[in-house]
Amino acid sequence: MKKTLIASAIAATLVGNAIAADVTSEAADLAAKLDSMPTFYGAVQFAHVSTDDSTNTDHELKDNGSTLGFLHEHAISEGVTAFAKAEFEFSADDKRTSTGINKIDEAYIGLKGDFGSVQVGSDETVYDWVDMTDIDEIVGFGATVKLDQGDNLQYVSPEIAEGITLGLTAPIDSDTNFGGALAAKYAMDNLQVALAYALGRDAEPGFAKAEDTLGLGVHYDIDDLTLVAQYETTKDTQDAWGLLGVYAMGQNSFALGYQMISFDASTLEDQTDIYVQAMHNLSDNAYLYLEYLMQTDLNGAKDSDLDTLAIGAAYLF
Repeated sequence: MKKTLIASAIAATLVGNAIAADVTSEAADLAAKLDSMPTFYGAVQFAHVSTDDSTNTDHELKDNGSTLGFLHEHAISEGVTAFAKAEFEFSADDKRTSTGINKIDEAYIGLKGDFGSVQVGSDETVYDWVDMTDIDEIVGFGATVKLDQGDNLQYVSPEIAEGITLGLTAPIDSDTNFGGALAAKYAMDNLQVALAYALGRDAEPGFAKAEDTLGLGVHYDIDDLTLVAQYETTKDTQDAWGLLGVYAMGQNSFALGYQMISFDASTLEDQTDIYVQAMHNLSDNAYLYLEYLMQTDLNGAKDSDLDTLAIGAAYLF
């Protein structure tokens, strides 16, 4: 009788262990499959924008760059990782006119490792490293130089010296309007400095030929205060100076900036911009903001002023 009970207990234990092993194996397989899945993310963003050019006032609720995207990477050999990104924009502000997912924002594939990273596709160029005053949500200074972000080959080096990284963006298509960009950045403790050179581009429809541009950006953190300075000069066209300060206070941040664009043509006035931003973080996934931009002698035209006020919200996931 005792031997029968012992045998039954052993059998039950063996069956239980087998079931547990199967469950553990299935859980491990599921975890492996989940690890191999791409990361899905997105944002839904709205802003109410009011503009006043002294003669006319407009206001509109706008989509502010709502997106859906995927990220993925995996090791293909020791020290080498392949990666890919695809991000799509969609218009969320008016169902009657929305075309759904209507264009690519970023899409590229590449490799990274001890050699740095190399990628091909559509992405921001390395010239954007200097664009440090561009913190706006919908209205702000933005970049004074607009570069083609599509069909490019991009390389970013590893840290070649203490805090120094180099970058190159080059066009692939022979009919591109973009000539390429070279950049270097230095980062150490609270200081970041970026220097970039954008090669001249052929004229795009509706725009004048763009000459070579040199840009410099400096970013410095002092506790809760961030100070930014930026300078860009485009050959025979214009010079731009920008200063910006951002102060963080708990879940809130406040920014104040000034920019002046000096045009080489003697018939054009200097454009001046004053920028104000207030932002409140509701959580890690949602925030509210207010932005105001006052532009005087816009594009160098005397008394061509424009005031823009935006109140917006964003939900990230």
